[in-house]
Amino acid sequence: MYRSLTEFNLFVASYIDEQQAARAQQLCEKLPDPNPVQAKLAGGLDTPQELVATLAADPGLTAEVLRTVNSAAFSLTSPISSVQHAVNYLGVSFVKGLVSQAATADQTKGCSEAQRTALQRAWLSTAVASAFANLLGQNAGHPRPSVLATKALFFNLGDLGFILGEESAHTWYAEGMTVLDRIKAQQQGSGLNAAIVGSTLARSWGLPEDIERAIANSMLPLVKTPAQLPRVLQEDELKDTVLLYLAARIGDRVAYRGLRDLSEFNLEAEDEPGIFFLKNHLDTSDQKLVIKLLSDTGFRNKFNRLLSTLAI
Repeated sequence: MYRSLTEFNLFVASYIDEQQAARAQQLCEKLPDPNPVQAKLAGGLDTPQELVATLAADPGLTAEVLRTVNSAAFSLTSPISSVQHAVNYLGVSFVKGLVSQAATADQTKGCSEAQRTALQRAWLSTAVASAFANLLGQNAGHPRPSVLATKALFFNLGDLGFILGEESAHTWYAEGMTVLDRIKAQQQGSGLNAAIVGSTLARSWGLPEDIERAIANSMLPLVKTPAQLPRVLQEDELKDTVLLYLAARIGDRVAYRGLRDLSEFNLEAEDEPGIFFLKNHLDTSDQKLVIKLLSDTGFRNKFNRLLSTLAI
């Protein structure tokens, strides 16, 4: 496993050639212009008041969010009647994920059923990752949990670009797909990966630079050893990159492999390439508290309640 990861040639945005860069830009240009709310999500909307006020100015977006949350996919015991109700019931981070999904709904109207299925998995992974990042940040003493959650919300932006821009890309998002398998398929099929496409798309959309960089660095913890990662990341980026990578892997486990209990997520599972280096990354970036939280019954129950509330 060690050799398969360290010898894997992960394409990174800072080292791609002109042809790859042009290909990434062409892929981004296939997508319609982003809904203005995407920029607002990237810039904050971290309080219930801000989120509710933003949606109040866009009745169409509000209707789409309420339609989604009241759909059969969530199986809520009682209907959500307003955005405020949704925020109170599901929390700001998860509702921001729903808003981001609703904001791209117009882009999916001409999609095939296979593309919509792939998008649903990518969206679910993102929403769970963002909610988990917020919960983790709050419990681990992160100085800005909401900023961490916002970065996680855009982590899968490149997947959106692939699914909507590459006709056969939906096959890379099949149930059970691991992150390593997905990246290999992306690089073999297009000469790019989601980190490159996502950071290019973030720049095209005018999203904040810290979000663009977070996306560009998103796959480094997969293939860089704990000794190597600090050499390629600035000190202020290292901790957040590892935390965001952890959140993304939790989101993937929920969306692609049906995780419903955090106790089933084993940081020391050496047969899972996506988390092979993760515990040591947390350790060497001085985040031992996060390791403890993942095995803490109280923290696990908080996350499990989120999943059971959603009934996904």
